[in-house]
Amino acid sequence: MTETKRRQGQRGATPKPICPKCGEYLKRSCTRSNEDNKRAYVGIGWSCPSATCDHMIKDFVEFEDIEEGAEKGTR
Repeated sequence: MTETKRRQGQRGATPKPICPKCGEYLKRSCTRSNEDNKRAYVGIGWSCPSATCDHMIKDFVEFEDIEEGAEKGTR
């Protein structure tokens, strides 16, 4: 019988996701960005640290309504 992997985190905290392909904990992927003239690391998703696995979960991003911005810019 296989043992289940112990999940990390405090009570009420969101534990790290586990890769469905190989079963390792996913690592946070980030990029260095210059937002509001400040250098900061911006998270872009979760990726598997294993060299043989290519699993990645991207963060959900909401885009602004481009049509409203285009209308304001042309007037």
